[in-house]
Amino acid sequence: MEKAGKSCRGFTLIELMIAITILSIIISVATPPMSNLVKRYRAEIQRQHLFELIALARGKAYSEGAIYTLCGSADGQTCTRDWSKSALLFRDADGSGSRDSDEKIERIMEALPEGSSLNWRSWGNKSYLQYRPSGLTLSQSGNFSYCPPDGDNEFSWIIVLNGAGRPYYGRDTNGDGMVENGSGEDLDCRDNG
Repeated sequence: MEKAGKSCRGFTLIELMIAITILSIIISVATPPMSNLVKRYRAEIQRQHLFELIALARGKAYSEGAIYTLCGSADGQTCTRDWSKSALLFRDADGSGSRDSDEKIERIMEALPEGSSLNWRSWGNKSYLQYRPSGLTLSQSGNFSYCPPDGDNEFSWIIVLNGAGRPYYGRDTNGDGMVENGSGEDLDCRDNG
């Protein structure tokens, strides 16, 4: 016998459809910001890794009294002009700016996402960055500029090196949505595609 006053009741079909509709609206509103959060996080991590690699190169050169070179690398072993594949940090015994087989690799930067670009532009147009035993570059100020695969300026970044070789992050000082290099020029990733 059933006890009076207690009833087992589930959702009606209409109530279930309304709940699913509300849930799908919430998900559709939250998805783009979540996607942007992931893109921003990835770009920030990549920027931080390169910044730390630059700081490590400078610190090792000064503390060890040796020349350290940071260069782009397509294969993780030799220097090239392509920074988006990988980058190498090594003690450059002969100061040539290219890695010889007997020069130990100190650190390798992992590859950036497929389709992204990382460019190094410096005074003197050298394809590598080199720190002297003093912890300074040899008149090699410049900047690294990164554009994500989709060319969205919101997730681009610049690392600027001043004349003493000290790195700092480029900023959007004029509020146009594009970071600027040390000369105040915008990085527009839409132009890179």
